[in-house]
This record gives sequence, C-alpha cells and structure tokens, in this order.
Amino acid sequence: MQVIVSKLMTSQGNRVAFLTGQSDPGSNALSAKQRDFLARSGVPASEVLDRNFPYRPCDGLERNVPLWKASLNNAFQYLVSRGSAFPSAHRSEVMEVFDGCDRAILLAGSCGLELLVNLRLPEKFLARTHVFAFGPVARSRPRCATLWTVQGDRDFISRWWCRDPDHRTRGHHLDYLDSPEVMGLFQRFYQSIHV
Repeated sequence: MQVIVSKLMTSQGNRVAFLTGQSDPGSNALSAKQRDFLARSGVPASEVLDRNFPYRPCDGLERNVPLWKASLNNAFQYLVSRGSAFPSAHRSEVMEVFDGCDRAILLAGSCGLELLVNLRLPEKFLARTHVFAFGPVARSRPRCATLWTVQGDRDFISRWWCRDPDHRTRGHHLDYLDSPEVMGLFQRFYQSIHV
C-alpha cells in the first residue's frame, strides 16, 4: 500500500480516472464498461487509475447491482455530496491520488461533475484538472483548466440539469460508454490537452 501511494505521488504526466457516482456504495471498482472504454481509448495504461471515486484501494471486483438500486444509490450520493461533511471526508484522498501529476484528467459521468464541484478542491489543483463530463447532472460547473460537456439527445435526466452542453450526441443516459461518437469526442479531448 505504501509503495503504491509513493509511486502515485512521484509520478509525472497524466493521471486519467473516472469520477462517477457509486452504484454500489461498498465498491469503487471500475465497471466492465469503464475498463473497456479506457482500453479502447488509446490512453496509455500507465496513465489510467484502476479504480473509481473515492479512489481508495479496492479489490477490483465489480458487483452487479440492479438498475433501480444503482439509481437510488447515485441519487443518495448526489444529495450527501451537497452537505458540509462531504469535502472533508474525500478531498484529501482525491488530492493524494493526483499529487505529482502534471494533469488530472477526469471522465465525470452523470453526477460525477456535481461530486467534483462539491469536493471544493483548491484552485491550484483545479488549474491542472481537465474534465470530460458525459451526461452531466450538476448544479454548476467547476472552474477547471478544461471542461467539455457531452449530452445525449435522449438523455432527459441530464437535459434537466445541463441546458447548453458543448457537444450533443445520439443516445440515452446509460449509452455514453458504448457510443462511437462519445469515444471520438473523448479522444479529441484527450489529444487537445497535449497540444
């Protein structure tokens, strides 16, 4: 554990990570869709963080959660994130994982953008944070280095919260990681950060 943390803290370059709500509060393992998306994206494996928010070490095992329960868990986490205890509970572990990186690149799905805003991260950290938000469900936008918002034309959940996305694609709220359009946009986003 100490070796892993030390390695993360001394690395340079990019660290690419998902930041989404937890369908299963007991696990922050990446889903099969998330792992597949990253594998197909062209992002070097050395840059990828192998777990989701809140970025604690995990067993890597994805647990199947029924959609109705996953939706309730995400809604609950969204509401909890608006409280004053949320940033103090998670801010330091988020900053520690990205410490030493030149760029934090976040794939913020659904309420992930709200979680990011509610972490109340320091401006110095946000100045090197680049966010690709798909299906954003958030009351406001973070003041980060780069933010692209992507929304499906049939994503009525996101449309309620985000009226003016940067990019509109075809699809519903759960379609993003399967969409070739979204993959193309993410690849453009990732390349634009390196120009």
